[in-house]
Amino acid sequence: MLQNIRDRFTGVMALIIIGGIGVAMVIGLVNTDTGMQGRESAASVNGEDIALTDYREVVQQQVLQQEQLTKSDIPAAERAQIDRNVLEGMVRNRVVAQYVKAQGFRVSDASVAEQIRTLPVFQVGGKFSPDGYQAALASQGISPAVFEEERRVAMEIGQLQDGLLESAFYTPAEFRRFVVLEGERRQAAYAILDVKALAAAVTVTDPEVKAYYDAHPDRFESRESVSIDYVEARPSEVAPAGEPTEAELRASYESNPDRFQSAEQRRARHILVATGKDADDKAAASKAADIRARLEKGEDFAALARQYSDDTGSAANGGELGWAGKGTYVGPFEDALFAARPGEITQPVKTEFGYHIIQLEEVRPGIRRSFDEVRPELVEEARHKGSQDRFFELTEKMDDAALQNPGSLEAVAKASGLPIRHVAEFTRSAGGEPFGANRAVIDAAFSARVLEAGENSALVEIGDGSAVILRVTEHRPAKLRPLEEVRVQAESDARAEKAAMLAAERGQKIVQDARAGTDFRTLVAAAGATLVAPPEPLVRNSPGVPTEVLAAIFRAPRPAAAASSAGSTGRNSFDGLALQDGSYAVLRVDAVIPGKPDEIPREQRDARKAALARQTGVGEVTGVAVDLRKAAKVVVAPGLFDQQDNP
Repeated sequence: MLQNIRDRFTGVMALIIIGGIGVAMVIGLVNTDTGMQGRESAASVNGEDIALTDYREVVQQQVLQQEQLTKSDIPAAERAQIDRNVLEGMVRNRVVAQYVKAQGFRVSDASVAEQIRTLPVFQVGGKFSPDGYQAALASQGISPAVFEEERRVAMEIGQLQDGLLESAFYTPAEFRRFVVLEGERRQAAYAILDVKALAAAVTVTDPEVKAYYDAHPDRFESRESVSIDYVEARPSEVAPAGEPTEAELRASYESNPDRFQSAEQRRARHILVATGKDADDKAAASKAADIRARLEKGEDFAALARQYSDDTGSAANGGELGWAGKGTYVGPFEDALFAARPGEITQPVKTEFGYHIIQLEEVRPGIRRSFDEVRPELVEEARHKGSQDRFFELTEKMDDAALQNPGSLEAVAKASGLPIRHVAEFTRSAGGEPFGANRAVIDAAFSARVLEAGENSALVEIGDGSAVILRVTEHRPAKLRPLEEVRVQAESDARAEKAAMLAAERGQKIVQDARAGTDFRTLVAAAGATLVAPPEPLVRNSPGVPTEVLAAIFRAPRPAAAASSAGSTGRNSFDGLALQDGSYAVLRVDAVIPGKPDEIPREQRDARKAALARQTGVGEVTGVAVDLRKAAKVVVAPGLFDQQDNP
């Protein structure tokens, strides 16, 4: 039952869950402060260390994600930028966490517990699983105390964020200006000088190809890779264990008497007199005492709950809370409930929510299931344990053989009875089949022990419960491939670059001549392009117009003439821009028609104003983080960024 939790709680995703989710929301960068401090640090932030192991883990994840997205190796310059971006994100997160602590933001134990209960990763069948929680944290080597403190920090940062967002505002003048701009329409025309069409007519010489190759060595490097041999043990291939004896089943049943004992549950009602920033504590205590006195005189509990309880979730049902076991309610409430006798009404109980008057209605004692009832579970469990034991014995034999014979896998294969398999191409950046991008296998294959010393790896556990021992049979460092080997790619890329330069040159000349008075349509036609002139004014999300072009149309200067009631007209405005694919767009703006705030219904205006205020608040949150970062004392470990290629 807990395997699903473990499956969802592995790798860097676990680090992200464990790290301050609130911090990531504030900064917009990864947060990696997991509380698992390594012996070395990547950086010190105001005297607090950022663990080197945490930093490397997230760098590797970011690189892998980028390579999977682009389906290619990351150039060295981009990799270096990722290294720096990750560290900067961690530094910003740390200074924000330090700030909220210094400012006295606090979250109660009960709130932390309730927030953890809602995390899907710790739920089984839609309900929080205490066993799953403990197992998931243990699988990552993290104590509940460390994890809960991380959640507390995240929630405290959330308080800072919420406070800034809720206090943000947008003035009427600012809003009117926004509406004028948002509702603006522009009459325009544009043309695209297509880089592909130009490339078909472009020729490149051998010297030009060589020059391009020399200028872009990172585009022509081979991936660093290895060939590996490995022996893999799979749980599904282990012979099943023998059937358990009756005595073994009975011993398992008796070894843990509480295991098959259902917990006692209690059904209760309550009346809550809330306390907080809008409610005086003494007044609430007095009100609760008065209600308790009326109950003592015989008034109906449900009727008083409907009339006075501040718990909107239960008041309508007469304060009814339903059945619950221990661990459901906050401490003082639970203590009073489980100390009461059926029918008893407690004195007011103070919790962080206010004063509770509790009536215990009924107790459902725990029931122990009989041996015969649970026998099928015990049999299945014994079979599973037997198979696990056999698998563990097998992997121990493999590990011992690999350690005693570090220069060969033959002994491992003989000890396990498993075949030696081979992978011809396994890269440092993306791994390879059948292991995919499994980080544990990549780290083992490229470790100093395996790659440099030529030894067998230690036993490596992989995601499906299997385990492998591997060795490298060939190492191919990343290196610049000879020009003749990549000539086709180099020639194609050089041609595309030359065509893009030609498109930009021609486009800029069109804009220059149009601004000088030459007819725009004539210039576009002479360049072999097609003028697109939408009959209706464009809006900021007009369909059918390339996104980059549409954005440029609304960035372009207004036409020179003064605005009239219909908008700005007169001498046209011209502009151009290079597109992402290397093409070049030229455009003409003929008229600008401002938006009209008075034409927008009040409901829409209010909704937009609230959204704009929130955007302003987000900017303030980011500004706080930036200011804190500027003021922080940050010491980066010497040579940190030089290490990333050889973790």
